[in-house]
Amino acid sequence: MDPQTIYNLIQKYKDNTASDSEKQELLDWYRSTVYKDAQFPEDEASANDYIFSRLPPQKKPRSRFFIYCNWGLAAASVIIAALGIGKFLISHEAKNTGQKQALNRRHDILPGSNKAILTLANGTKISLTDIKNGAVASQRNVRIIKLANGQLKYSFQLTDTSEQLASKTIPAVAIQYNTIETPRGGQFQIDLPDGTHVWLNAMSSIRFPLNFSSLKERRVELTGEAYFEVVHNKDLPFRVVTTSQTVEDLGTLFDVNAYSDEKRTKTTLLRGSVKLTAGNNSVVLIPGQQAETGQSITVHEADVEAAIAWKNGYFKFDDEKLEDIMRQLGRWYNINVVYQDESVRSETFGVLTTRFANISSLLNMLEQTGNVKFRISGSTVTISK
Repeated sequence: MDPQTIYNLIQKYKDNTASDSEKQELLDWYRSTVYKDAQFPEDEASANDYIFSRLPPQKKPRSRFFIYCNWGLAAASVIIAALGIGKFLISHEAKNTGQKQALNRRHDILPGSNKAILTLANGTKISLTDIKNGAVASQRNVRIIKLANGQLKYSFQLTDTSEQLASKTIPAVAIQYNTIETPRGGQFQIDLPDGTHVWLNAMSSIRFPLNFSSLKERRVELTGEAYFEVVHNKDLPFRVVTTSQTVEDLGTLFDVNAYSDEKRTKTTLLRGSVKLTAGNNSVVLIPGQQAETGQSITVHEADVEAAIAWKNGYFKFDDEKLEDIMRQLGRWYNINVVYQDESVRSETFGVLTTRFANISSLLNMLEQTGNVKFRISGSTVTISK
């Protein structure tokens, strides 16, 4: 889309004169520009800088006002109330600020951010939130580094012979494990010792050996949710183990959602292939498929965008129950949810919104459907009809 068209659409959006098709065109452009890969801006200023950096030179405006308009779009939400034919509500947060809302915004709740705890093989715990960039720890011949972008990287310290360096082999040692755990309201990125890149969602943990080279498999244990970009090695298979299943990489990008408070474990494949085993059953997924594991394995076409929206910095729900939506919000915003009217649990909504706005931005939009009302008190959100 050329810069003048983008500018005209933004002006129409601000003036509330854009048609539904023009709003959708602008939203599609914004999402394709910003959500290309996992970046975790922790505040509005960081998001502005990131969005600005992603624009090609011919689209960068003379002033930063254009970027603040884009952040306004990011802070907006698309809400689809499941009321028969449904209704689209597309709104700008700045507009909402001037309106009287039922929601008490004096007690707003901030979004999550990069937070995690690293547990070393000897039991030492290190807060990756507080520690400075640079060397974090060394264990045997593995160095752990916190990079400038906040993610954690494991790298070998090869100080032995040139033959070892050339073959990238490491002397065999007893297996040692590290664990990285995110709290409610946290997320983190890790480069594992084999180079596999992992995005860890809120309330999740991954346990892995320091050295894969002396093993017959690269086996990691997951609770919660993670997205994997696996460095494929046919001689050393990569396996993700949860309480209900094992996922084996066959050259893959995939997401595993294995939260204990969800009824089923979901595995979504983006690229390559995975073999999924649960009990005596196994299936091989192809890109675009999702497997759900409970008492059995079911495979269906995936909404890939929704499955990895968290990794790309936003929420996307399609006709989902309010209680399912609030479970995800609870993990990310570190909130407790109380239902004063149990019937609202089953109300269904479609939502598209950034993960980096305060919770009131999303809750206000939900309230505009007229079906639910929210009240924030401390870290508790109370929902009534």
